[in-house]
Formats: sequence, C-alpha cells, structure tokens
Amino acid sequence: MTTDDPAPEPATGRDTPDSGATGRADTSSGPASNTASDAIRATSFGAVAAAYDAARPTFPPEALTWILGPGRLQILDLGAGTGKLAAVAAGLGHDVVAVDPSEEMLSVCRRRPGIDTMVGAAESIPLAHASVDAVVVGQAFHWFDHSRALPEIARVLRPNGVLGLLWNNADTVVPWVRRMIHAMQGDDVGGDRFDPMPILLQSDLFATVETARFRHWQDLDRAALRQLALSHSRIAVLTESRREAVLDQVDAIYDSTARPPEPLRMPYFTGCYRTRPSDVANYRRTLDAPVAPHL
Repeated sequence: MTTDDPAPEPATGRDTPDSGATGRADTSSGPASNTASDAIRATSFGAVAAAYDAARPTFPPEALTWILGPGRLQILDLGAGTGKLAAVAAGLGHDVVAVDPSEEMLSVCRRRPGIDTMVGAAESIPLAHASVDAVVVGQAFHWFDHSRALPEIARVLRPNGVLGLLWNNADTVVPWVRRMIHAMQGDDVGGDRFDPMPILLQSDLFATVETARFRHWQDLDRAALRQLALSHSRIAVLTESRREAVLDQVDAIYDSTARPPEPLRMPYFTGCYRTRPSDVANYRRTLDAPVAPHL
C-alpha cells in the first residue's frame, strides 16, 4: 500500500514478498538455488543474535491477524530466530512454540513471555503429526530446503490449518533507504526478490495462495541503524575491514538524513502469503500418521 491504511492490499503482477496478489502464480520457475555463499550466510545469524533482536523490525499485528483469522490457535513459528514474530502471535493471545536451529537465537527468544522454544530445523520439525493450527515463517522461508521442509510443514499442520509466510521489505522508493540498502547489498537494490509462490504450488501440498501487504515504520537512532546493518547476513560474513567500510557509509547516511532528536523512520512493506494444506497433503498425513495399537 502507499497509504497509512493497514488493511491488506491486493495487487497485480509478479507475486513477490514485496507485492501482493490473490490466486495462482506462474509455476514455470523453480526453487531458488542454494549456493555455498547462501549456506554460510544462513548459519551466520547466531553470531549476531543480539544485534538481530535489537535492530530488526517487528511484524505488524494486523498482518498476522490476516493470516490466522479469529480464535485462539496453537501456532508454530518456524525459523523463529529471536522470536520477533512469535512475540506478536503471543501478544494476540495464541499459544506459540518457536523452533529454530540456532541455540543462540533461541536464548534471546526465551526472554519473551508466553513462548515455548525448541531447537530444530524446518526439514525435521520436532513436533507430532497434525499438532498445530498454523505454521508461520517470518523472514526465513527462503533459507529452507523446500523439498524437505514443505512435507514437514504439511505433516504437523491440522487438516484445516494455515501456513503463513511473511517478509519485511524496506521501501526503497525513499531515497535515503535506497542508499542504505545499496550500502549493504551493492547493486542488488530492487532486484528480483525471492518468490515462494511457485515453490508452494509445485509441491502439490498446498492449495491456492493468497497474498496481502501491510505498511509500517521502525524508529531508529544512529546506533540502531548501525545495528540494523550488522544484523544482515551479507554484513555478518564480511571481513572486519569491509564491514567497517559499510558501517562508515551507514553513519554517513544517518548524518546526512536524520534530524535529532527526532528518530529516523525506516518505512517497510510486510508481504504476506497465506495458504492451507491441499487434499493431497491431508491424504498423505493420514497415511503417515502413527497407528494406535489395538487393545
């Protein structure tokens, strides 16, 4: 959306975590490739858990409400990290278990009230068959091995459960934000974003995918802007000298843009995907479910 209205906004065009639409997407493109660089970055978050928790934005409650609907649900936050999304779900009154492979990230998550935590991976979820009403994934689905993770997600969901994927994307239409992202990502500002739609639909495990988008803001001072940069995987794996060079650029952007004591407001769009298990997934779940012994 381009207004302050928090309601979901359908849109047309290519469906990415930065845009919204409803329906089915072109499934001609396959899953994103996993490179050695991606693997290194995916395991870098534990080392920057404190920076990640301090600087990363939260998720707007209305986005999670759009995904989950009414009622009190049992929710799995998969790839939960420090519990940013899990905290929003708990604040809405849901029962939440947060699963993440990083003990360092979960140690921060445990400080939040109302959240159970378990060390585990999306490819081998440590929960029973049909044990949760919803699986939500904030800012993490692109790191999963989808061929293994999607069957696991379908396995732990109840038949009418919901899978929700969320990404916070900085609004790079704003000039200083575009400069900030360029400092962290180089020339890849506004390039092709990860698109989960083909992956979901090609799996045959999930039905029609709906999407929506919500706008929100994050207030940052100079130190918080530096922490935000340090929390990104691309920066975490740099050498110290290259990392300091990026932080020098971030400081310069803050100094040329901010008007202290007013905070610098980082604008975000939260892209949301909502889908439910298909008939195929429900049938497979009945085949895979443990059989109770006859007494």
